[in-house]
Amino acid sequence: MRTIFYAAAAVALGCSPAKAQQWDAQQTEVWTAVSDSWKRNIDNGAWHVDMVANAYGWSGNAVVPNSSSDIQRSSSIFGAEGEVLHYRLSPLQISVHGETAVAHYFAEVTETDHQGERENSTERCSDTLVKHEGRWKFLGWGCADLRSD
Repeated sequence: MRTIFYAAAAVALGCSPAKAQQWDAQQTEVWTAVSDSWKRNIDNGAWHVDMVANAYGWSGNAVVPNSSSDIQRSSSIFGAEGEVLHYRLSPLQISVHGETAVAHYFAEVTETDHQGERENSTERCSDTLVKHEGRWKFLGWGCADLRSD
């Protein structure tokens, strides 16, 4: 069953660039906000700067959603946990309604853990963004590591 899922995910990843070429200006703006946030924050863990104050979300094995203030408190130790060696984002769908957007994508990440061991992960992510003070910011997010699904 897992093999079928991974094969379907590979096909979806392969198709995503063609979908992106059909995006309208709003969808492109949302994807730029998501991908730029990854560029800025993947190593320093300062994701909170791209979130509205009442944002909540979760990723990985989190038991409860984290708030933007939770993320801000933990950002000082994120870098000490390991180092991101490479990542690739593959957008799948982006829906925009007024000043709210949902972006669905895969994130493939290769990093070293706190012990220096290399780790590869593929996450399925869904982010909710809102237009706040002229720019897209995260209101909610959810990423699940496909190995643990």
